[in-house]
Amino acid sequence: MKKLMRFLMLGLVAGIAFLVAIVAIFLAVFDANAYKDDLSELVRAKTGRDLEFVGDVSLTIYPALGMKLGAMRFSNPPSFGGQPMIKVEEASVSVDFASLITMTPEIDKLVLRDLDVFLVRNEAGVTNWDDLVPADKPVAQGARADDKTTGGMSLRGAFGGLDLQNIRLVWLDRQAGTEFRITDLDISTGRIEPNKPFPLALKLDASAAGDIDINIDLKSEVEYLIDRQQLTLESLSLGLNRFRLDGRVQLSDFSQPVLRFDLESEELDVDSLLAASGFGEEDNLEAANAPAGTSPAEDTPIELPVETLRGLDIDGRLAIAQMKLQNLRMSDVRVTLKAKDGIVALGPITMKTYSGTVEVAATVDVRGAVPVYEISKKIDGVEVGGMLVDYAALDTLSGALSADVEVRTRGESVRQLRANSDGRMKLAVLDGALKGVNIRQSIEAAKAKLRGEPPPPRQDLKTDFSSLSLAGVISQGVFSSNDLDLQAPLLRARGSGSANLVDNTINYLVNAKLVGTAEGQQGKAADELAGLEIPVSIKGPFAAPKIDVLLDEMLKARADAEKARLKGEIEAQKRAVQEALEAEKKALEDSRRRELEKRKEIERAKLEQKKQEKKDELLKKLLD
Repeated sequence: MKKLMRFLMLGLVAGIAFLVAIVAIFLAVFDANAYKDDLSELVRAKTGRDLEFVGDVSLTIYPALGMKLGAMRFSNPPSFGGQPMIKVEEASVSVDFASLITMTPEIDKLVLRDLDVFLVRNEAGVTNWDDLVPADKPVAQGARADDKTTGGMSLRGAFGGLDLQNIRLVWLDRQAGTEFRITDLDISTGRIEPNKPFPLALKLDASAAGDIDINIDLKSEVEYLIDRQQLTLESLSLGLNRFRLDGRVQLSDFSQPVLRFDLESEELDVDSLLAASGFGEEDNLEAANAPAGTSPAEDTPIELPVETLRGLDIDGRLAIAQMKLQNLRMSDVRVTLKAKDGIVALGPITMKTYSGTVEVAATVDVRGAVPVYEISKKIDGVEVGGMLVDYAALDTLSGALSADVEVRTRGESVRQLRANSDGRMKLAVLDGALKGVNIRQSIEAAKAKLRGEPPPPRQDLKTDFSSLSLAGVISQGVFSSNDLDLQAPLLRARGSGSANLVDNTINYLVNAKLVGTAEGQQGKAADELAGLEIPVSIKGPFAAPKIDVLLDEMLKARADAEKARLKGEIEAQKRAVQEALEAEKKALEDSRRRELEKRKEIERAKLEQKKQEKKDELLKKLLD
């Protein structure tokens, strides 16, 4: 597309320059009509083409010394048919009379009416202007082929301006089978003087075989400062089809351009503008014809204009009240763009979208051999369901999304960027639903299969939830997380696993737990499965993962739970018996101890009695 636009601009400039040259030649003679035939012969001798004049040349003296030409025709090469390459119905140019008196002649105004430029490339790749372009000169010895001498634009004196009306251009590429038309181009300016602003108005209508339909309406106050090589568009009003941009643009130092801009728009539909300009159509067609699950563009190199990006010096802002991009609708969009020393920074970009807010920042670092990309995104309260439907026609998730993402990567193709990506991601969705999967029904179906019962009635493939949160890290294109948390009616789920961003597949294991006994989503009680963690495997492509309740794992979990229950009961019974035995043993020991103590007391009493009897007997003997 860029090459096409370059050809068209070159052709248009060449056509206008050709006519200006003819007018300048006529101004050099007094009786131009007398030399029309001579000029035609000269053109034929130099180019082999015919230059035909229709009507006389009229001269004016006052208020401007000028010339008005009738219709002219400049033929195509013989092999390109009889249609003229360039034709014009009216051309005039004048010299300001006052400037002649002061001996500083200046062109007052150049007027062109109904100019037609017809450019063709034939099946062999030859264009109808190749014979007019001189061959490239050989590079002098000791000189480099890529040496370029650039100088700033210069302007001396004053110029009354341009009045170009109803200019048409046709570009027919028979080799590629394409056609492009500028159906109407009007350019008008005020008086142009060095270092002074002048008004500019431009209108352009262009089309290409139904694929391109562009309407441009430009108005601005233009100022070009020669010494500073600075071009400024003040009070800019640029209409693109039905959309309009207003603001200011300044470009300085054309050898190393420095760009500053501050623009705003009430409404901008980028999708319709890209469609009207034909950009992206080939990629869309290729993607549409590609097999499902593939992306033909992923291995295609990303051909960044690295040298151009390294030389950029940009500082600009863009504000858009209402915007549509990739079918996403946004409002209050604020964009900043800065580029300096090989780092291009887009952002922060802030916007309101789908009942929430988004802030994005992206940088491209081209200072090294391989471009480095950094992207950060913060999302707050965005209705993710409507966003996914509008963006990718996917109705898989709903709810209010909040997220915080940071990714850094490097590479020269989409696949490389995915494979080299590192970063982190944290997201949460409130009051939503997972669509296309009903975890509770999958569990009920697995339970019925286990019992040999018919499957439960078919229900909506949807799992409502009050909250869903997930956080993890991205390493070499693989997102890993171990803290998935899902809170749903009669269902709780935690999980861990990974998502491969290179091949767009997921491998996750979710442990779902049925809670409570109330009637839930499926109208059935949680019954004996309540409290058990039931493994659910989620594998496959992002767009259509396979959901599988692991029956073996569920059986094992159930058996383990029953085993644990029985073991607990046995342990409790063993403890009870042991405690009873211990109590009985203790009681017996206590009884034996008491009996022994009693016997000991009796023996002590007998011993005391014997001692007393002996004392009494001894006392009696003493008394006797």
